Amino acid sequence: MIANTAGRERAAPKLFVGVGNELQRDDGFGVWVARRMSQLLLPPDVEVFEAGTAGIDAAPVLEGRQLVVVADAVDAGAEPGEIFRLTPQELCPRAGPARMSLHDVHLLDALDATHLLGVAPDKVLILAVQVADVSLGIGLTPAVERSVAEVVRVAIEALESRSPQPTDDAAHDDDLV
Repeated sequence: MIANTAGRERAAPKLFVGVGNELQRDDGFGVWVARRMSQLLLPPDVEVFEAGTAGIDAAPVLEGRQLVVVADAVDAGAEPGEIFRLTPQELCPRAGPARMSLHDVHLLDALDATHLLGVAPDKVLILAVQVADVSLGIGLTPAVERSVAEVVRVAIEALESRSPQPTDDAAHDDDLV
């Protein structure tokens, strides 16, 4: 796990989280993005966390943040490499269709745990890419690899913004990046 928290007693107000299993090709998209993000010079109020498949155990890392930006893989039946900008509610409406994220049980359950404890992040943005191949193997397919730079760009833009996008459904007229 990558977390650039050295020397800090308090968590930075903004967090980038990369989710995924890099042993299943495109499923590891979020992990690859987190590694790219960790190589950049980011503002001091931003941390990078490579969650991998940590699941609900990642909840304490999410606690009390102003903004959490997540990179994840989805199977939405779209064109491989297509990027979606989603809220947790859009990823998994509680009374709606089945979840589409390959990690949604863990991510959304970790977020739910923070809500139950009264320490939920103020805002959550999920940048998800449509997978092409989640079979056993290391490395992203070319279509998904091409999406890494764009997700990094959008994540940095959101994290450097003074007023991050709200997480309510009304804020997202177009979910595609």
